[in-house]
Amino acid sequence: MKNRAIKHIGFTLLTLYITGCISENPKELESEKQNILFISIDDLRPKLGSYGETKMITPNIDQLAANGLRFNNAYTNIAVCGASRASIMTGVRPSQKRFNDFSTRASVDAPSAIPLNQIFKENGYETIGYGKIYHHEDDFSKYWSEVDKGNPHVFQDPKSIETINNAERGEYGKKTPILEYPEVDNYSYNDGKITKKAIAKMKDLNDQNKPFFMAVGYVSPHLPFIQPKKYWDLYDHDSIELADNTYKPENSPQIAIEAQHNSAELRKNYLGIPEDGILSDSLSRDLIHGYYASVSYMDALIGELVQSLDDIGIRENTTIILWSDHGYFLGEHGFWCKHSTFHEAIKIPFIISSPNFVTNRTTESFTELVDVYPTLCEIANIKAPDYLQGKSLIPVLKDPTKILKKEIYTRYKQGEAVVDKNFSYTEFFEGEEYIGNMLYYLQNDRKQNVDISNRPENAKLIEKYHKKLKVMREKVNKDPFK
Repeated sequence: MKNRAIKHIGFTLLTLYITGCISENPKELESEKQNILFISIDDLRPKLGSYGETKMITPNIDQLAANGLRFNNAYTNIAVCGASRASIMTGVRPSQKRFNDFSTRASVDAPSAIPLNQIFKENGYETIGYGKIYHHEDDFSKYWSEVDKGNPHVFQDPKSIETINNAERGEYGKKTPILEYPEVDNYSYNDGKITKKAIAKMKDLNDQNKPFFMAVGYVSPHLPFIQPKKYWDLYDHDSIELADNTYKPENSPQIAIEAQHNSAELRKNYLGIPEDGILSDSLSRDLIHGYYASVSYMDALIGELVQSLDDIGIRENTTIILWSDHGYFLGEHGFWCKHSTFHEAIKIPFIISSPNFVTNRTTESFTELVDVYPTLCEIANIKAPDYLQGKSLIPVLKDPTKILKKEIYTRYKQGEAVVDKNFSYTEFFEGEEYIGNMLYYLQNDRKQNVDISNRPENAKLIEKYHKKLKVMREKVNKDPFK
């Protein structure tokens, strides 16, 4: 049974209309509301079959891409989870003083924002948040009809548990193994539990004819890489390929290596990881194998989640959006995890499958996570807040050949970057003090192995991108709510 719109009357309708959080077209109030399935994935880089890669086994995400629009040039606005999630949920860009580390609270850095869960709830939707959506479960939590982050990273192997009990303390608690793959089913780990819970909830809401904004946040493949053994067994360990550029980029400033990224997340919190230096081939292969297996586990769960829409009979009235909060290093330049403006950290998989738009298409239009908020509002016929800093992707969903943006802006700590189809340019600051830059020509150096910022012939290019960053820096450092 399809969901039918809730007809708002009396005081509720008047209140929502006055606040500007409801459509101004009365006819739209009586039309069928579009469900939103909002799938968040932590630490996923686009090494997927649908993106032309063959190393990871992801048939369900690949099928979702075939049923929708795949964005080939999608980027995070900041490569760290808490800040990235605060940005997408509020529609506000990170800045030097707002949304800049993993512990970010959207409700603290942007208390005047109207987050996605609020605007959908105030427009007659049940808003459900399962798993990791915001970094903190209680962030803007009053705007969820129901929220449950669960308990991520709970180990299942008795050997792992014993090891943890006897382990030294890391940055955030006791250090843990980097991976495990015991003989358990899909629902032993938190990602499996939230999948079952989400499916049951969607059935229940459909039975009650209630439209939903369902946010399901998968922690996999975030460290530690924990998943049932059958996903580890999908891969031949000895055939796992290692990064072929574990060296520092030629000519790059030291700030890009030391201050911006030292793989601290891995080194400070997990057992058996050296404090510095390049990881051994054996350890690197274990990590990459674990990452791949964790991705395949998450992919299987997404397959179940999406299939449930067909089983319930609501696929034709549900928009699915799949995104990752940032990318991930797997040994490139000696880096692991994210926390950078290099391509591996900022480029993400991004797919929208909506019944009213194109299927089995791709687009080269540049896209940022800050574009998600206005897009979902337009899909749902909701009047978007005026302060939003992204652009609706509806023109691209209608015509994938349309180039809505030719460049994106991203940042992390001291680094601010602009990226287009030809170049990636980053400037580094210590407060207001400029301390360095780097420029990569992506057309023949996609892996960013040679920094060409110090070549005299590139002086005009440097000036061009410097001006772009200056304009964006001044813009995002302003309070968007004034």
